[in-house]
Order: sequence, then C-alpha cells, then structure tokens
Amino acid sequence: MVSLHTRCGSASMLGAPRPFTLAGTPRVYERPRPFGIRHLALDLRLDVTKKAVAGVATLDVERVDPAATELCLDAVSFEIERVERLDGKRRAQDYVYDGSILRVPIAPAKKRTKLRVTYRATPQRGLYFLEPDEHVQDRPRQVWTQCQDEDARHWFPCHDKPHLKMAFELSVEVPRGWYALSNGELVKRDVRKSAPSWRYRWTMRDPLPSYLVTLVAGEFSEIDGGSAAGVPVTYLVPKGREADGRRTFRRTPEMIEHFGKLLGVPYPWNKYAQIVVSDFIFGGMENTTATTMYEHILLDERAAIDVTSDDLVAHELAHQWFGDYVTCRDWSHGWLNEGFATFFEHLDLEHKLGKDEYDYALRGDLEAYFVEASGRYRRAIVCQDYDAPIDIFDRHLYQKGGLVLAMLRTMLGDDVFWASVRTYLTRHARSIVETRDLMRAMEDVSGRGLE
Repeated sequence: MVSLHTRCGSASMLGAPRPFTLAGTPRVYERPRPFGIRHLALDLRLDVTKKAVAGVATLDVERVDPAATELCLDAVSFEIERVERLDGKRRAQDYVYDGSILRVPIAPAKKRTKLRVTYRATPQRGLYFLEPDEHVQDRPRQVWTQCQDEDARHWFPCHDKPHLKMAFELSVEVPRGWYALSNGELVKRDVRKSAPSWRYRWTMRDPLPSYLVTLVAGEFSEIDGGSAAGVPVTYLVPKGREADGRRTFRRTPEMIEHFGKLLGVPYPWNKYAQIVVSDFIFGGMENTTATTMYEHILLDERAAIDVTSDDLVAHELAHQWFGDYVTCRDWSHGWLNEGFATFFEHLDLEHKLGKDEYDYALRGDLEAYFVEASGRYRRAIVCQDYDAPIDIFDRHLYQKGGLVLAMLRTMLGDDVFWASVRTYLTRHARSIVETRDLMRAMEDVSGRGLE
C-alpha cells in the first residue's frame, strides 16, 4: 500500500535524530506456523444496519509440525457459535476462545483436518461499514476491507501473518442492487431483481496471505478497461464518475504490458480490477487481483491538466508482483514489497517521460528519506524492533527501499539487474521471501558479492 497519494509532511531537520526504538520496544521474530491452511472458504452475510457480519469459515488445515497438538487462529472479538470437524462426517469440535485466539485441539495422528467455524462479528477494524451521517450527508453506503497489516483477524478467523498463503473463496450476501468484488474469479452471481438480497461468489485458486484478502460491496459502475497480456482489466467507480475513472486509469493496460516486459514475468493473475471507495484509510491497497483506491485518485478534466494519478496506479500494480506474487515472509522484510512498488513508480515515469524525470523523482525520494533519517530517526532497512508492523511503514521502507533498488540497477547495469530480478521472481513464485533471497538471486546472476 502507499500511505498517501501525495508525499506526507516532513519533520524538523534540527538536532540529532532520536533512536527508532524506545525503551521497552520488543524484538519481533517470525511466528511459528505448526499448521498450514491450504484453503479457506468464507460464507458471509453482511448486516449493514448493525455494521456486523455473520460468517461460516471452512478451513482445510495441514500439519507441518509432527508434534503440534493445537491450531491457533487469530479471531478478535467474535461471537463463536460453534466449531465443527468435517472429517468424513460433521461433528462438534472442542475449542477454547479468549476473545483474541481461537484454539482448536488437533490429534497428532491427523495430517489433514477440515474445520468449520460459525461466528458473528462487529468489527472495529479490518471490515468497515460506511453510511451518510450528519457531517457527511452524501457519503455512500459501502462496505470495504483493509487487512494490512494484521486486521483480517477482525472479520474472519485466520493465521494473520504474511508467511502463510492459502487458496481462498468467498460467497457473500449483500443488499439488492449492490456489487461485491473480491479476489480471483467471479464464479457465480445471483442478482435476481425480485430477490431481497444479492449474492456473489469469488474463487482465488492461487495462494495468498490473509492481509491480501479483499471484499468491497456497494453501488458502482463497472468500466471495461480492455485487456493486457491476455488479462481482463476493469475499473469500478462511484456512479456518475465514469469519465473520471476512464481518464484516471487509462494507462493501466500499458503499465501491465510494460512491467511484464521489464521483469520477463507477465502479469501473474487472472484479472486486474481497481475499485474506488469512499473514506479509504490509505491511498491504495494491493489486494491480489483487486486493488482498492481512495476517492481522491479520480481526476476530472480540469485536474488532469495539472496532476496525475499514474504514480499511485503504478505503485499498486507493481505490488501484484512484489508483495502478492512473492511476499515478504515477515514484516521486517517489508521493504521487498514497498521498495519495489516505490521504485516502479519511477520506472513508469521513465517509460513515459524519460530518464531526466526518473532521476528527478529519485532525487525527491532521497530528500524525503534524509528528512526522516536526519530529523526523526535512523534504522536498518530490515528491522525487527517495533511495537506494531505499521511502525516500520515509513520512508526507510518506501523511499529508501526504492533508492537501494535504483542503486543496484546502476551498479549492476540494466541487463544484469533485470535478469536478477527475473530470477528472484521465478525462483520464489507464489511463495515467501526475505532480503537474503533477493541478494542471492543478484549474486547468482552477477557473480558479485553483494552482502
């Protein structure tokens, strides 16, 4: 994700920067994963009036640790109705729930287990319900999710860390007249005019982590953006903003083609959708196959003379390779997601306007990074010391991450650099990575020691 469409404010350059960590800041290590989740199916009904969700989560669980006896699922403030085991026949399953973690005993002999959790939640984070109020009377009624960093746990039970990927499907009941977007392929749509509610079913066959799961529901206009690399491209915008949507997103197919050629890895998913919602808490979020954007990305004819949204479009699109196709195994390596996405903003600028504009954009990032490093704090680009993952989503992660990649491109030269990145992507396709994986790929291709 990119935190703001325009760059955020700067800190004072006066005085020495404070340490990044404060007394009591923990060191965060990768969480154990004694069980994997091969597949998660969600069957949801949205209660828009009560801002709640009723759900049934079916999880196909696979053992990793032979000695493990307990599956731990993140689930914050749920009302658990029942947990069932679906091994041949359906039966009640014992569990312990403390309001944050759902613990389910698994017999050591069990290599594969299928569980069903029936629950209800009124999420305070992760799943957001919008409606008009006395302050914003023209706010649309919408429901949308934002799971990064670890907020998926507020609306469905999961292992809420980036190192666990799973196939996914979602069936959701929404108010009549609404559209519902999720990851992957739309396999069923029940939109009978006489029905009191409509239902959509999406299937994501390729694995994704919980933070990239998405659901957006509301009234939208769907715009056909054509195709790129054989992949259908769509834009979903508020009704009445169709012209602005076409204007804002028109270069998306060009970017998909260009990024695929640079990388030597074509766009890796079955579709690419961009949906514009109201009051989104970030500029954009790169949910696999279905990016969510805030409303300020839309440009009318007059605004488009002076400004562009191409940087945000390029940033979120690049994440479909960097973050979605290969995913940082732990947030301490998050620069592998955000540094590449920031770097690709500038690569698109170079493609569109030339090398001088690329260099000028890098200079802007350098200055933004120095403001943080000189005026606020300085930390290692890979950092395990934080209270919450969002603490390290800063200019070290974004701007410095992109600058390191630009430096490597200059050091290695275009041919070796892009061959290295292609090796990195293909070697770890649809898997998880850490910084050493990128370094080894570049060393293997270049023959140079880069540690």
